[in-house]
Amino acid sequence: MEKEKRIEFSFPLLIVRTKRFSAIFDKLGALKTSRYFSWIFLGLVPFVAGLALYLITNSLIAVLSNPLVGEIVKDLGPGSVLLLPGINPMLPIVYGWIAIVVAIVIHEGAHGIIARNVNLRVKSSGLLFFLIVPIGAFVDVDEEQIKKARPRHSLKVMAAGVGGNVILGEACLVGLLLIVGSLTPMVDGVYIGSVSEGMPAEAAGLQANDVLVSIDNITITNSTQLRALLDTKTTGDTIQVTVARGEGWQTQYTTTLNLTVSDNRTVMGVSAGDLYSHARLANYQTFSIDRLSMYLVPPTLASTTVPFSDSLAPYYSSPLPYWQIFANTLFWVWFVNFNLAIFNALPIYPLDGGRIFDITLKKVAGKRMSEKAIRRTTLAVTAACVVLVTLGIVLPFIL
Repeated sequence: MEKEKRIEFSFPLLIVRTKRFSAIFDKLGALKTSRYFSWIFLGLVPFVAGLALYLITNSLIAVLSNPLVGEIVKDLGPGSVLLLPGINPMLPIVYGWIAIVVAIVIHEGAHGIIARNVNLRVKSSGLLFFLIVPIGAFVDVDEEQIKKARPRHSLKVMAAGVGGNVILGEACLVGLLLIVGSLTPMVDGVYIGSVSEGMPAEAAGLQANDVLVSIDNITITNSTQLRALLDTKTTGDTIQVTVARGEGWQTQYTTTLNLTVSDNRTVMGVSAGDLYSHARLANYQTFSIDRLSMYLVPPTLASTTVPFSDSLAPYYSSPLPYWQIFANTLFWVWFVNFNLAIFNALPIYPLDGGRIFDITLKKVAGKRMSEKAIRRTTLAVTAACVVLVTLGIVLPFIL
């Protein structure tokens, strides 16, 4: 009978309950550090909830004011709104699932630790499997005790999941920043992503992954420079092109190339992009808001602007062995934890943020509002947030 309660299977989900982690929750919950973190977590939730509402509202404004934003979302497809690898085109399968499992374990584990810190009972914890693949974890805190507990204790437990995700995400972001700051370009220039068939570049012998280092003995450091130089030329003009290629881009290959015009622009017949020079990489060794964009854009979505993406990583080296694996793991753990935190912080009942809103309302207005009025207010705020989130999801597909 005990075994039936411990293991539940409802195809395709398998739930395994255990009390073996109780000792860990007890030990960590007894630390003074846990008490300090519980207050930090509680202070973070309003800020994260405000950030979530700002991001959702800002995305709605962007969709309504700029049709291009809606087209980008349409191209990604409906799966882009789900934080599920294999369905969301931005999330890689391996890194994505690692990040999701880590984020859920941290989220639920934080609930358990802070629950024990405020002397609330953790009935059980366990793992959630999709067939035999672990996809998450859970901690079952005694709901009756939460309802009867002092409001600040209940609030701390509810805030712990969001706070844990935020703290872990920030730690991963710092680690990612340090790795990117350690990168050294193996070659400076403009990389050639692909060469168009039948165009002058192919005839001249240029290849994908070559790095364009000079034209007519003029050093080329970025694609803007390349475009400006080509705009001074016309069909039939000949230029001398030098590219770096081979292992470590040590080989220099120089050839002549006859230019042509396409769509009223002089072209070589390559897709080219900028590499991060020593100077550009140095800019990311220190953190600032204007540099945050590189750490927010998934490398699968904007691979030509993210140095640790599959497209650009081969052009850099680092003292850290297997640095790209570490960089991508840190990015996706940061990305998933950030998204999980802002979603759970929203005042949507029964998410953590919704329960925090409800408990706070009872604490602040409990003597002036009836329980029924408090419940209606919580449901009204929940409905408003759900409408806002829903509009953000569906508007790009209906406009």
